[in-house]
Amino acid sequence: MTTNQYQSTLSSWWALTRDTLTLKPDPYLRMVSGKPSLRRALIVVAIVGLLIGAVQAVVGLPSLVVGNPFNAEDFVSQMEQSFNQIAPFMGDDPNAQQFMDIYRGSLENFAPFIEQVTNVRTPLPKFIDRLFMWVGEWLSTPFALLARWLGISIWIMLFARLLGGRGGLLAYLSVSALSTIPHLLGALGFIPCVGWLLALIGSIWGLIIQVKAVEVSHDLSQGRAIAAVLLPYILIVVLIGLLAGIGIALLFAAIASSN
Repeated sequence: MTTNQYQSTLSSWWALTRDTLTLKPDPYLRMVSGKPSLRRALIVVAIVGLLIGAVQAVVGLPSLVVGNPFNAEDFVSQMEQSFNQIAPFMGDDPNAQQFMDIYRGSLENFAPFIEQVTNVRTPLPKFIDRLFMWVGEWLSTPFALLARWLGISIWIMLFARLLGGRGGLLAYLSVSALSTIPHLLGALGFIPCVGWLLALIGSIWGLIIQVKAVEVSHDLSQGRAIAAVLLPYILIVVLIGLLAGIGIALLFAAIASSN
């Protein structure tokens, strides 16, 4: 690739990113009306994942050099602080208090075992172990992002069809890949005080781009596009709530029967 071709490629990617983030219709319409390309969509997601992983890898450099050994006492102390924070919300329910005591005791007994396992000598030097883990975490980020994007996009596609959408899966995935770009802000989650806010903004921004992608690729109204994007998340929250409720009910029933 010549220098001019390289610069042209970079400028085209920058233009795509800029127009996508500002919700200009051209990149969305171009991907839908042109020849849909799953390969191009996968490249977009992979590049975003590699950039997120690169930021996380840079942040993790100190642990690569110095290491971060597991300490059982520090771990138990941190968990104890967490227990103290949620204790006011538990009320005076004896079953809840008994559950917390059992959970606390299990952590105190299990933490030294974790410390022993992490301190076991390995055939390779500790630095090489940490280096492999550091590289593996970086390179696994695109695959994790790809799995999340495909999983939620398929559900959104299903709800879009149920709401009257007429777009094809390949065309939708081609433009839906653009929704991963704002998640680059999530890589800045390590910044104190504002990191969580930047990650939240990136997630909301990604949802807005998903709405635009559904609206353009399925020829739906904005209201129906919003519904198609939000319904999978609502379904996930409801299912998690039901499973958590069932699990807590079974746990309390088991504790009550043991008394």
